[in-house]
Amino acid sequence: MRGVALAALLGPAAFGVWALVRLTMRYAAMVPLSAFRGLELELLAHPAGSGPGPDRADRDAMLPARTALGFVLCATAILAAVAFGASFIVTDPRYVVMLRGFAGAVMFEQTYGYILVCARVRADLRRYATLETMHAALQLVCVMTLAWLGGLTGAFAGLALASATAIVLAVATGHRQIALRPAMHWATLRRLLRVGVPLAINMILTAALSTADRWIVAAFGGVTMLGYYAFAAQIASVAATFAWVIRTVIFPDVYRHARAAPAQAAMALRMHLERAVLPFARLLPPLLGAGSLVVGPVLVRVLPRYAAAVGPTRIFLLAGAASGVVSLTVIGAVAAGKQGRLPFLSGLALAVNLALSFLAVASGAGLEFVAAASFVGQTTFAAGVLALVRRECGADDVRPFLLRALAPLGWCLGLVGLLGALFPGTSINSAALALGLYLILLVPLVPAMQADWRRIMA
Repeated sequence: MRGVALAALLGPAAFGVWALVRLTMRYAAMVPLSAFRGLELELLAHPAGSGPGPDRADRDAMLPARTALGFVLCATAILAAVAFGASFIVTDPRYVVMLRGFAGAVMFEQTYGYILVCARVRADLRRYATLETMHAALQLVCVMTLAWLGGLTGAFAGLALASATAIVLAVATGHRQIALRPAMHWATLRRLLRVGVPLAINMILTAALSTADRWIVAAFGGVTMLGYYAFAAQIASVAATFAWVIRTVIFPDVYRHARAAPAQAAMALRMHLERAVLPFARLLPPLLGAGSLVVGPVLVRVLPRYAAAVGPTRIFLLAGAASGVVSLTVIGAVAAGKQGRLPFLSGLALAVNLALSFLAVASGAGLEFVAAASFVGQTTFAAGVLALVRRECGADDVRPFLLRALAPLGWCLGLVGLLGALFPGTSINSAALALGLYLILLVPLVPAMQADWRRIMA
């Protein structure tokens, strides 16, 4: 909501600058995330006590969290200082705003991320949901209010203010098991980074995979074209949000069960694939495909100056489903201790995305084909991670499993591409005709969708 509303308020050119800063912050977030992923396993393995005052065991259990907080504060303070200092060197006013916006927001945003890690591991989901809803509301109100008053500079100020306010409110209503006093215990930090660094490398490559096409668009088309393209990606991020919600609920159980005996660990991974990943991969793409066919009439009537984003938005909606499959499946890879193999898979997918995106931009094929390159890269990564985790289950049906998981995604993309070519207009009548044909052509997927739905309900 924040991104769409901000795009409408600022316009494509200024929103392109905003998108560049958000892209940069995604990479900066990988530094503390290298500790956060190790912290998740540590907190699950060594839960703190429930007494009113922490004893020695509780203090020991708090040490990984305090160390992670100290690492996050040090790392983000250095990044913020470098960015703020660089803002006095550059001469382009757009880069000055970008660097200072980054410097003002990065530390607050990553500190809030630390609080969320502790909350979702050691507190209940209701509290976690309350924190996230509060933060989302603050982001929407602060960013939009200050952007309305001060344009792009106000938007960046609102970004920092919202995260800082969320931290204060989370601490004021805080749970006693969230450590707020930073420490730097080197042995503990090494243990956290031993788990987190391979994942951080993979996350950098994954972020590059999902953003490489945007860097290419910015480099060859400028910030205005990036504004259109980033707007399409903003709308399509709803698919990845669904996956993140599911991940938040299920990852503690998957980690605990996979740490059991080898036979039980293999069964836990198999159950994770069958109960979470497969239903997501096969139920969500048909819904997103239907949404992609009606997004055109809605967009040209609500935000007509973003009509150029209709094509890439259609593709991005389904690319988000592939990204969501990756997000869910990586849980199984980490639970099985195979996170070291993820950078190779994400690097391979990144190479595919870069090559295809460059060809699309260099040939003047249009933003829709650049989005298609992103889809191919995300699907390549999804196939690699699914195959990795399926082998860890001890199963020998890797190829049939990949077909079961990814065929609906490919089928829906093919239908959207075909119907988009047959009905290129953005009128309500053409969208209705395309949607009707789409629903008819979904019939081959109905038996599998019904089976998945019954599995979820059970």
